[in-house]
Amino acid sequence: MNANAVHAVGVGMVRFGKYPAEVTLEKMAVEAARTALSEAESLPHDIDALYLGTVLGGSVAGQRVAAQLGLAGQPVTNLENACSSGATALRVASMAVAAGQHDLVLVIGAEKMTDRIKGGILADRTDLDAAMGMVMAANHAMSARRYMHDHGATRAQIASIAVKNHAHSVHNPYAQYQHAVSLGQVLEARTIADPLGLLDCSPISDGAAAIVIANQAGLTRLGLRAGDNPKILGCGLVSGTVHDGERSINEEDISRRGGQAAWELTGIGPDDIDFVEMHDCFTIAEIVRMEGLGLIPRGEGGRWAEQGHTALGGKLPVNPSGGLLSRGHPVGATGVAQACELTWQLRGQAGARQVEGARTALAYCKGGTVAGTDGASVTTLVMQA
Repeated sequence: MNANAVHAVGVGMVRFGKYPAEVTLEKMAVEAARTALSEAESLPHDIDALYLGTVLGGSVAGQRVAAQLGLAGQPVTNLENACSSGATALRVASMAVAAGQHDLVLVIGAEKMTDRIKGGILADRTDLDAAMGMVMAANHAMSARRYMHDHGATRAQIASIAVKNHAHSVHNPYAQYQHAVSLGQVLEARTIADPLGLLDCSPISDGAAAIVIANQAGLTRLGLRAGDNPKILGCGLVSGTVHDGERSINEEDISRRGGQAAWELTGIGPDDIDFVEMHDCFTIAEIVRMEGLGLIPRGEGGRWAEQGHTALGGKLPVNPSGGLLSRGHPVGATGVAQACELTWQLRGQAGARQVEGARTALAYCKGGTVAGTDGASVTTLVMQA
């Protein structure tokens, strides 16, 4: 048995959605954390350290949460890495647990967005495009247009991503939206940035997710068995490189390198993955990122979605949780929510959205934009039953 192996021993979430002002980031984070601690059959005093990922949470958000959880005085690390904040927190925490620096750690991703952001999210104001008024949707609309031109994909194929993910979210009690949508509804929705409409875009969301992770010493402390708890094989992290003018907007070199980091770190390859939780902030993003990772042949993502290959029961299910499009996207919480979904699936506890026979899974988070590069950060988490 590998004493340095890291296991997910407890997970918890609050339903993502839009909450009134009195439902604070701290309240959501504490609720998710208490559920994760209860699942792990642990108490706050068992926890060696807390890692919190958030973008909008403000100064020492983790310490504010720790005080309400009964963890005041323990080591607290706050991480901000755009949409990859929660996933980056999990990465750093799992490295500390694997190294034996801590044996039992709580990781939380949390965000309160609805009282701070209205309408489309702008890129960072230091970005030249953002300074000229470009919103995220515009970048992805250009991606969709180019993809359709280069690969003969249709608007309906891109829209089918939203249909699939909403169909999955019907079975997810933590999803912001729990209803199906038709292809016609996606195609006829209000235009946001042509050709993308409202249902091609992930919503503004509030929410929190938490996961307790442990090495063998932590498992022993709690009286748990390694074989009952999914293993975190590794989490790669890469950042964007400067555009060289040679690559198409959809070549997703950052995704290729993010996948390569995961494969090298874990010894797992694309053919070993049973399902994926993908950062589908927009419909087209799911397609080009799956292709960038090498999980779908280049130019085939639209056809795969249209033909049901990425739906539950298909060749490679993508976003059984409903993804960002319908589970919601409270940015700092997303990466930890993906890890929760991987844990439930690998335990066989996902109910009607269960991926049959799932043994190995990948979660991908991409965060932000930086002028002249192909993104700010990408994390690729691989877990195994």
